[in-house]
Amino acid sequence: MKASVGVALPLSTLYARVRWLYPLIFDDILFRSTPPLKEVLAKYPKIVHAISHAGSLGWIPAILGMLKVALEAGGKQRRALGVFHRSLYRFGPTRWILKTIFESHEPPHFSKVIEAFKETEVSDIAIFPEGDNCVLGDVYEIRPFRSPKFVELAIAANAPILVTVHRGSEEWGKDFYVPSWLWPLVARWQPSYVRPLMKNPVLNLPLRITRIHRLSLHSTLYFPRISYDELSNRPRERWFQLNREAQNIKRLMEALLKDMPHV
Repeated sequence: MKASVGVALPLSTLYARVRWLYPLIFDDILFRSTPPLKEVLAKYPKIVHAISHAGSLGWIPAILGMLKVALEAGGKQRRALGVFHRSLYRFGPTRWILKTIFESHEPPHFSKVIEAFKETEVSDIAIFPEGDNCVLGDVYEIRPFRSPKFVELAIAANAPILVTVHRGSEEWGKDFYVPSWLWPLVARWQPSYVRPLMKNPVLNLPLRITRIHRLSLHSTLYFPRISYDELSNRPRERWFQLNREAQNIKRLMEALLKDMPHV
């Protein structure tokens, strides 16, 4: 597969590369799914995974947790393609993780991802819809989605969306108060952060990693209510169609998270 898309890796290969991390990071991983994950993986050859973010580094334990439970549910032969926010390629540690573990050397082009998901052996794509909005607001809440385009991945391949939320990794980051005199610097770095900071002047930055006593994951299936043929050719109308589905998924995430205890 071309470097601009990434490499679809068997889950067993991914697990072999990271298995040494589990005893270092986790005491326990708890998981529940409706319907059971084993049934989901057996029934659907392609799945889009929409996963909550929690803290700024929350995607790492979430991916590790989902990888382990998917293997236990019989997903050894499934092949996953990671789609990561471009900001992760700007920093040495996360860039190294993406290159070494996921063989992802650059942010994938969205049209190429759709093509790969529809026409190649890719069976699973993991998306964190909140994106870099994870650094804003309360880590115990679902933040606004960065884009609804992940829904298009699912409907293009006629795939369901497995919505997953998690608790336990919220401390993988540290909150910092941002005084107003620093907002011009933030505006240079990321202009879209300024308006949210006016409401809640706190950034959650990836400056600490702690042992997770219990990572709790909760998943459920969502089936988009629009088909690929129904998407408008007009970009603005198309965005609103996708966003309606994305907001349904966000509300579902919020309900799932509310049903989970703080751990």
